[in-house]
Amino acid sequence: MSKKDIILFVASTMILSVIFFESFSYVRNRGLQTKAEEPQGPAEVTLEFWGLWDSSDSWQPIIDKFEKEKHVWDGREVKVKINYTKKNIADYETELAKSSAQGKNPSVFMINNYWLERYADKLEPLTGNVAYINEYNLLDYEKLQEIFPTNILQDAFYGDNEMYGLPVYSDSLALYYNKDLFQKAGIAQPPTTWDELKADVKKLTLLDRKNAIKQSGIALGNGKNINRSCDILSLLMMQGGGKIIDPQGKIDFNQKTAVKTASGIQQLEPGPTAIQFYMEFSDPNKEIYAWNDTQDNSINDFADGKTAMMFSYNYQIPNLLTLKPDLNYGIAPVPQLPNSTPIDISNVWMPVVSNQKSCAVSGTNPQDIDCGKIAWSFLSFANQKENISEYLSATGKASARIDLINEQSQKNDKVSAFAKQATITRSYNKFDDRIDSIFTNMLDEISANRNDWKAKADEAAAKIAGLKK
Repeated sequence: MSKKDIILFVASTMILSVIFFESFSYVRNRGLQTKAEEPQGPAEVTLEFWGLWDSSDSWQPIIDKFEKEKHVWDGREVKVKINYTKKNIADYETELAKSSAQGKNPSVFMINNYWLERYADKLEPLTGNVAYINEYNLLDYEKLQEIFPTNILQDAFYGDNEMYGLPVYSDSLALYYNKDLFQKAGIAQPPTTWDELKADVKKLTLLDRKNAIKQSGIALGNGKNINRSCDILSLLMMQGGGKIIDPQGKIDFNQKTAVKTASGIQQLEPGPTAIQFYMEFSDPNKEIYAWNDTQDNSINDFADGKTAMMFSYNYQIPNLLTLKPDLNYGIAPVPQLPNSTPIDISNVWMPVVSNQKSCAVSGTNPQDIDCGKIAWSFLSFANQKENISEYLSATGKASARIDLINEQSQKNDKVSAFAKQATITRSYNKFDDRIDSIFTNMLDEISANRNDWKAKADEAAAKIAGLKK
């Protein structure tokens, strides 16, 4: 072989080697690149949703619609399954405590608007991170006040001004009145002020010769035999300017407090004034005497047509339908003090999101699934006007959304009164459920010994203060 042929052979061999090496590298790198870019398979996520009071039928249409939606989060498809379970209030918090201790809290569960502080450390708030809004379709913080009244939002916010619960409906005390008894007494409309209510009670209450109550004008004046007597008293206190228990834990219902009035800041006694007013309805020496401790439960008495008026929440509507289907009654907003800011007391349940990784995940890379964001995405979806309308229709509740509040307020039905009050509802720092029974017992104790009412109020305040220790 000539020198020239040897040079050509070596050159050819080197060229072929380079081509082979580059081809091999290309194929190898191409294979790795293809493997890295392979889309992950869809993840299947199951959320547990614990509810109270509402049957599964109330939530299922919304759940079904959400499950049928195509969800792509963080670049991967996620199939969502939501299991709704109606729980019993009697052991509800015990179940929550047990599941929390095991790290297995439901992804979504219901709490009362007075429970938020108690559960805040177990919850994931709705973040204001705009990066998540488009992908997860979360509620936008900037638009919340366009959707909900400020007073309703206040019950859903806690701590660092973050939203921990979703308002899905509104409920407040309203005046239930018997239309037939009103007609017999010649009363055309339900009262709108407390003075009008007192005048109506005089016409509606019937006593026998021994001063026994044959027909009660209103269920007021006692504790245990009046449904939500604790809230009725609290309403009267708040309307008078009292805070009852302020956000810092100061108790003012048994003493003078600074109240903003049309004449400026004045030292008033909204608590004692409310207690005295409430107790007049069970005082035989008063013209508005209409109730005593021998009366049946106020709900039963109203259903039986023995009581003309009572105060209660929206949830009594189905109860009355069961007790007395043909009862002819109406529901009106609660009376207000003249020339004052209208106020009512709220009592609602709202869904919240657990901060535990509480959803079940199957598929590749389950650690990449954000249970909290998916749960909040569901709640945000549920709050859309067309979706929450289905829930409200199924449950007969008043809306927490401004646009639906306006629509419901225009209707002439039993829900309209609650809708009209949605923008004036308030709550107070009722940090412990035992406060209800303390108020209820105080009212019965005062009824038994009216000369000692101030001491009983002071005792109740001391008991409430003791709950915080």
